[in-house]
Amino acid sequence: MINAAAHWLTLLHDDVSTDADREAFSLWYEADPRHAVAVERMRALLGSLDELPTAPARVALKQAFVRPGSTRAGRGAQAMALLGVLLCGWIGLENGPVWLADQRTGFGERRELVLADGSRVQLNSHSALDVKFDGQQRVIELLAGELWVEVAKDATRPFVVRTDQGTATALGTRYLVKRDADGSTVVSVLESVVAAKPNVGEAVNVKAGEQTVLRDGQVATPQAIGNSSPDAWTRGLLKVDDRPLSDVLHELASHRHGLVRFDEQALQGLRVSGVFRLDDTDAALATLADNLPIDVERFTDWLVVVKRR
Repeated sequence: MINAAAHWLTLLHDDVSTDADREAFSLWYEADPRHAVAVERMRALLGSLDELPTAPARVALKQAFVRPGSTRAGRGAQAMALLGVLLCGWIGLENGPVWLADQRTGFGERRELVLADGSRVQLNSHSALDVKFDGQQRVIELLAGELWVEVAKDATRPFVVRTDQGTATALGTRYLVKRDADGSTVVSVLESVVAAKPNVGEAVNVKAGEQTVLRDGQVATPQAIGNSSPDAWTRGLLKVDDRPLSDVLHELASHRHGLVRFDEQALQGLRVSGVFRLDDTDAALATLADNLPIDVERFTDWLVVVKRR
């Protein structure tokens, strides 16, 4: 399916494409809803390549499409080149801001660190941070993903985790900070107290067993964590208690190579409780499909589409 979509996009970008080619593409596009999904995903990614901070992907894209004297026999190679550009472009868009981070993890990778002050940090999958310690404070810039931290005591230097939504300053020891898929920052406290402060406004103290969200310059009233176990990922698990299916899919996608695509609006009303292994996301997706009215369609190892039945 994805190979065919790459073929058609390559053909339509060719200067020698004909009206017959375009008519054939329209027939193929309309023959199966999955064809439209594959093409529109590719078109969206092709458009987003302009956002890349460096030029190589755009140059490769031009070379994939512009071949002087191209023939139909050569378009198979062009289509494969396009697939490579799309994958490289997606990787660049997803990871561009974090390539130069002090510490980062890949998809499905978790890492534990011991910082210079003795504090312990665990990085979740596809996460990145910078460490900025000096004589006055200890700052962790969370650039992507999620971290768990156990703070070493230092009476003279506060320990702060910062995101683009605000800061979470330790008044105790163990807590988690997560950059969520919607751009918000989630602070979950496991022990003692953390001061959660938006970029503009007053800080709110979050106690052990509570969680808050920093979003759009505001901090939400802390709520009880309940049975969700936000630190389960440190043990390789995803434990959820009556959470929206779309939230669970976002979590699984962050631990999986390739793309997991779905329409959040179409999945509204579907909720999930259970425990899933993060080192086998395909098994987790299969379990969800067995227990919910959804289909999990695998186009390649790099593209999975989840749809409501």
